Amino acid sequence: MRQELDRIRKPMGTRENPVRTCKDLFYGHPQFSDGWYWIDPNIGMPDDAVYVYCNISASGETCVFPDMHSSQMPNIPWRKENEHGDWYSNLRGGFRITYESIGVVQMNFLRLLSQEAYQNFTYTCINSAGWYSVPGYNHDLALKLLGENEDKFSYGGTRPSVIVDGCKTRKSKSETVFVVATKKLKQLPLIDFYPIDYGLPHQAFGFSVGPVCFK
Repeated sequence: MRQELDRIRKPMGTRENPVRTCKDLFYGHPQFSDGWYWIDPNIGMPDDAVYVYCNISASGETCVFPDMHSSQMPNIPWRKENEHGDWYSNLRGGFRITYESIGVVQMNFLRLLSQEAYQNFTYTCINSAGWYSVPGYNHDLALKLLGENEDKFSYGGTRPSVIVDGCKTRKSKSETVFVVATKKLKQLPLIDFYPIDYGLPHQAFGFSVGPVCFK
């Protein structure tokens, strides 16, 4: 009986005994290690529980990864249909970043139980600028990021943080790493991006998307 009460008061994060969020797991079992656990934000039947990564060491951040097939793309040359570029999902062979492992209902409840969120986006490049352009001394080639609620993150609007900008020379193989952090939780996760500097000979780009982490 006591063990059963403990399971109710302090869920273990298993498939049969999920927690609401990783924050609850941190409060109930601070000795647990970072890793994969089951959460059930809407506290319904465990049938719709979601498998997420819990950063217990970061006070219980709940991290939802994008679907594997839409989370990355290696550097390849892309054809430019017009001089201004387009959203990646509109390019021939492009696609939107998806998160089918967590349904709309569970994502909404996770937002309600959180105060802020952040996500990394890495633009990989060959002779292509992702944010600042050293040859142009400007940000005219800076890409844009699109949040789930269609809000945009760009140099001319709400700016993401740029923690690495190796693509700025336009003369190398490197990467530019963005971080979007927000308290407007409907802005995340990221679902698309708008590259500009591509289509010339010897240019190529790719990307990888990290998990969206709620805390």
